[in-house]
Amino acid sequence: MIYIVTIPGIGSKKQGYSKDFVADISKFSKGTHIENSITCIEALPFSVTNIDAYQQELFERLDSCNNLGGLLSFRKFVLEAFGGAVTFERNKDEAHSPYKRTHEYLQHIFEQVNELVLQNTTNKLVIVAESMGIQLLHTYITDADTNSGIFEQTPATVQNNLRNLSYLATCGCNLPLFFSGYPESEIVAFEKRNSQFIWENFYDKNDVLGWPLKQMSPSFNALITDYEVNAGISPACHLNYWGDNSCTKRICKTLCSL
Repeated sequence: MIYIVTIPGIGSKKQGYSKDFVADISKFSKGTHIENSITCIEALPFSVTNIDAYQQELFERLDSCNNLGGLLSFRKFVLEAFGGAVTFERNKDEAHSPYKRTHEYLQHIFEQVNELVLQNTTNKLVIVAESMGIQLLHTYITDADTNSGIFEQTPATVQNNLRNLSYLATCGCNLPLFFSGYPESEIVAFEKRNSQFIWENFYDKNDVLGWPLKQMSPSFNALITDYEVNAGISPACHLNYWGDNSCTKRICKTLCSL
């Protein structure tokens, strides 16, 4: 069995955000040996930590008095794209910061999924992460590897350190935004999870928030295969990866190879 945890990015997300992805994987896996052997579990880190709700409330307060364009405005897109990143990183060492609450939530999700994955050595753990969700995951794994953040007092275990992660697919990745002020020597990817670990990164050149990653530094180059895809013709294509065939076909092909 392949267990896929999905982690969303910007924009208010509700249960069911990955339905197009699930439908594509089901379609492309028909007739293969993984047909009927895939279970998807949606994570909702921005919802659980109230980042989504607070952003929505702030925008509505400002929009109602200043006519900023409503729910479809590009201003709202920018607020969600950069506001979530700032909120996540702000005061991250505080006990109840959004940073730690988000990681605690991810830890709980990974422990729940690993209760199933670890029951059989043939089971595989996969994560598909989008946009800002990739920064949440990258910082989580880095903290788990270095006994930092939520793992400072209680080190990560086999149930939550993701050392058994078989495949990571990232879409619309904005990690370069978080490393842009650092020299190449200080841009370090998390450690390879195991000898079989695969990381594939998908980006559209029209997506100003989605980036290739290999050239960031030697450690990223050693881990990642970048794929340029066509998710749309405007910056709004950043929101299209979950249902984009150029991503999901490749992801399904890799799932079959596991």
